[in-house]
Amino acid sequence: MTPTPTPTPTPTFSIPPKPPAGPIELGFALVDERELAAFARQERVTRDDYLERLGDARQCVTLPDDAEPTHFFLGSEFCEHLLPSIEAIDRAVALCERWGVTFGLVTPIACDSLFEPLRAALARLPAGAEVTVNDWGVARVVQREFPGLRPVAGRLLGKMLKDPRLPSATWARMYPNGLRAGPFREILDNLGIGRLELDFPPFGAADMYAGIDFPVGVRAPYGYIAKGRICKLGSLALDVPEKFSPGHRCRRECLGFSEVGARPGTRELQTSQRGNTMYYRHAPGMSAAIAEAVANGWVSRIVLSGA
Repeated sequence: MTPTPTPTPTPTFSIPPKPPAGPIELGFALVDERELAAFARQERVTRDDYLERLGDARQCVTLPDDAEPTHFFLGSEFCEHLLPSIEAIDRAVALCERWGVTFGLVTPIACDSLFEPLRAALARLPAGAEVTVNDWGVARVVQREFPGLRPVAGRLLGKMLKDPRLPSATWARMYPNGLRAGPFREILDNLGIGRLELDFPPFGAADMYAGIDFPVGVRAPYGYIAKGRICKLGSLALDVPEKFSPGHRCRRECLGFSEVGARPGTRELQTSQRGNTMYYRHAPGMSAAIAEAVANGWVSRIVLSGA
């Protein structure tokens, strides 16, 4: 296994912390609806339950002492084939009511054929449930047709450079993100989006979240690098003419297998590919930076999710 480096953070600049806004919110994001069975008998969930689901990756997470579960999410950000079934959504909503936490449906980039099943799924959500949107068209549907739901901008909408092969912080600073840009904020406001979900990039620093005039949540301990429409694992069993092409039948191979990337001799972050998406896992220094951002009030929610 390639040693996981600790990226050097970028130099910080003076930004005052926000005043404390209460305990940090803590969510857990589940993609595979079959794993709901593991939660079904629990009368309540704890932070240890959430951390346990991360396996070895829990070592890459640092949570504040007051972080207790407030949210539970179901669904995929990256693939339309993984939209949860109606039955799974109903079970998840019932579990959240039992646990006293807020339910959130996570939605992917949407092709035209997804909108009908997506509307059926949104209709099952209780008022006040969150919808993580990663597609501007989905955001518009939520705003116009489901005003009782609360849309959250997913991390596919918050663009930033996240290449785990970056050799130094200098390269990271050359391509700043546009999260503080007025037009970006205007788009979110016009769609009724009240919260933003982001990754922590390689060579990031705690104050990268400072000055964003929006409640910010961070996904941990995996960041996504890139996604496409081609599913490498899903193509392996296909004939050559169909291999590595979109549109074939999905057998959800990604829920059982992932590909781990490693290039000996490099200092890049540990990477993996699941389905059509590539991820990097946080190094310990990244976890410490997120904790610093939480302590300064720049991040108000941590969402634990696998890769």
